Amino acid sequence: MKKFISVLILLALGTALIACSSSGIQVPDGMQIASSGDVAYNLFVPGGWILTESNGICGAYYSTSDESSITVSSLYPDGEMLSISDYWSTLEASYTETFKNFSIVEAPEADASNVILGDKASFKYVFTADIDGESYKFMQILSVHNNMFYTMTYTSTAENYDSHLEDVEKTITEFKFK
Repeated sequence: MKKFISVLILLALGTALIACSSSGIQVPDGMQIASSGDVAYNLFVPGGWILTESNGICGAYYSTSDESSITVSSLYPDGEMLSISDYWSTLEASYTETFKNFSIVEAPEADASNVILGDKASFKYVFTADIDGESYKFMQILSVHNNMFYTMTYTSTAENYDSHLEDVEKTITEFKFK
């Protein structure tokens, strides 16, 4: 019986090792992967966050009582959006029209990157807005990889925003383009 259990354990370990080596993804300590193999990046989020994926947008949220979230989406630029600056201008116009009390808190200086996402010089914007009478704070990081725009968004109520910044910073640091 002991020999049978030992063989089962060895088979299980062997299967786990093969699975890890075939994926080639090293998940950082205390984190989990939130992206599928179908996207051009690896998004790692804190282990306790709840994973979500919908229509090619990968991410996670903190809990059912605090829905602070981190998501990554991608967009193939059209002829009118040729740069991150153009992309942000389009987003800003949409946010101004959609949200009440939209206000930019932090933005990069003209076309100067202010953060690294993956291995790419990227652009971080922090802004606030009201949605259904509640104040929210957002951080968006815009990047370009293989001619695609990528947007990492951290969304939280203004009240909870600072409480997750350490997790968000680790997520930004561990993000990898494939």
